[in-house]
Amino acid sequence: MGSAQLRAPQDFVPDIPSTQLRSNVVPLRAQRVQLEIFLTGISPDAFRNHLATLFHSPLGVYISHTHMLRNTVCVHFNIAPEDLDFTLHTLIATMSEATIGTITRIVR
Repeated sequence: MGSAQLRAPQDFVPDIPSTQLRSNVVPLRAQRVQLEIFLTGISPDAFRNHLATLFHSPLGVYISHTHMLRNTVCVHFNIAPEDLDFTLHTLIATMSEATIGTITRIVR
């Protein structure tokens, strides 16, 4: 008949050399970029509809602020650089009438 053998904790936990010290270097936070788009020549009702469409799309989480410049509405997106491809493809599919503006790095 077999018997169960008890194992010591060091059998499961890998050895960490005592000479290995923790690094006191803090990893930098990922850079963010700002993408702006323009919706031109639209009425206030159309602006509200476009904005509602953006907020209810997957892009809604990236909208940081909006403002009006004469007859143009400017929408700013705050995104991670690795999300830029997804954002542009979704934006083109969602708002084909939008004009894509500048992409700038956000300096903090």
